[in-house]
Amino acid sequence: MSELSTLPARVEELSTQFSHFQAEVRAEFSAVRAEIKDWTETLRAEIRAGDEETRHQMRVLHEDVIGRLTLLQEGLLPRRSTRAPSKKKGPGRNRTP
Repeated sequence: MSELSTLPARVEELSTQFSHFQAEVRAEFSAVRAEIKDWTETLRAEIRAGDEETRHQMRVLHEDVIGRLTLLQEGLLPRRSTRAPSKKKGPGRNRTP
């Protein structure tokens, strides 16, 4: 019977320990959420910067292509041959030492 008399105190002690545990878990989860939020914001900023650099390079390449097409249409830029290079032998080849 004496063990039953200590039961309410033991339950109260466990309740207090559990409350402390809950508070610690909440604090840790809040800290993790804050870290994830910071990482997410940093990652988004890096992605935006990379996207802007990519857009800039795309604009430069687009302007270059448009300029080349204009020159081709005006006949100012020689067209590249799409034929395979000839297999002519150049000077100095097939000489015996």
